[in-house]
Amino acid sequence: MRFMDVGILLCVALKQPEEYLKGCKALLERLTIRPGDGPGETVATTFLTPAVFYFLLENREHLPRKRITPVMKAMQNLSIKILPLHNGGLVEEAAVLAGRYDIDFDDAVNAIVMRENEIKEIYALDRDYDKLDWVKRILPE
Repeated sequence: MRFMDVGILLCVALKQPEEYLKGCKALLERLTIRPGDGPGETVATTFLTPAVFYFLLENREHLPRKRITPVMKAMQNLSIKILPLHNGGLVEEAAVLAGRYDIDFDDAVNAIVMRENEIKEIYALDRDYDKLDWVKRILPE
């Protein structure tokens, strides 16, 4: 199983960056749950992914909540396993990791959860993950 970063969802929602749109759409299509067939693929993530997705759509892109809610509901039709955040020192560990590698805090949390769950590959457009030697970033095709 691979992990998925928020950038995949943002790419499809915002239709940018254009050079990755086709691959991001194809990935979400593979994740779509179809009655009787199930998904073609399942990815893992943390609660931070939908939370950051909503936050960015509302606060950076200034989309009204009435436009965001249907997008969030549509995520229920995707085969995304939300991994728990149960590491007691996660906040401190992520803050240290973010500082050491100059990466976003949510990327640091995701990387720690990946390591704890022995997930080595992530679908991500974000190059921050390239700074971590235990994470292999995969561009969706």
